[in-house]
Amino acid sequence: MARKRKTDHDSAVAGALDLFWRRGYHGASTRELEQETGLTRFTLQTTYGGKEKFFLKTLDTYLNNAEARHFPDPDTYSLGDLGDWFQGIASAERMPKIEDAGCLAFNSISSFDRTDSEVNARIERYLTALEGRFAAILNRAKSEGAVRIDVDPDEAAKLLIGLLLGLHTIMKARTSDQFPRSYADAAVGLIDGWRNL
Repeated sequence: MARKRKTDHDSAVAGALDLFWRRGYHGASTRELEQETGLTRFTLQTTYGGKEKFFLKTLDTYLNNAEARHFPDPDTYSLGDLGDWFQGIASAERMPKIEDAGCLAFNSISSFDRTDSEVNARIERYLTALEGRFAAILNRAKSEGAVRIDVDPDEAAKLLIGLLLGLHTIMKARTSDQFPRSYADAAVGLIDGWRNL
């Protein structure tokens, strides 16, 4: 009779997510992964294909959750909502502590080189989904007359992706919480500058 696994998939992924968030992919040992997930090394290898494959499943779960719960809503967000979304990232409630790792998707961008096609696919998914949502919000706002006629929503969305990556970099590198907030305020200023007054 087959031995029952110690933990279910969702609990294992939740434990791995917490570990990868705190320690990063490269900083998390297989032993720590076993302790945090309840999986044995054998199960990690035979069921999930090893540490990297399990990390990718964890990153997929993170991205699914981010898209469902944290990405801006392209159907309802106004320009003001989009500015609030940027400020929310740097708010006291949501900004990770200085010693914490921050956004798992961003950490994957900075932790893996670009030769890993599996990680690249997830990074592309993250950036494309966000850029698409930014563009949809700006295109809708422009069609409603809220955005200046000379603003190209697709180009503006690319700029917002750059600002978002910069904000995550600053949060990771900061020595105080004020600098990321100032950066988020600058993103709001840019969005406000696109308004049709």
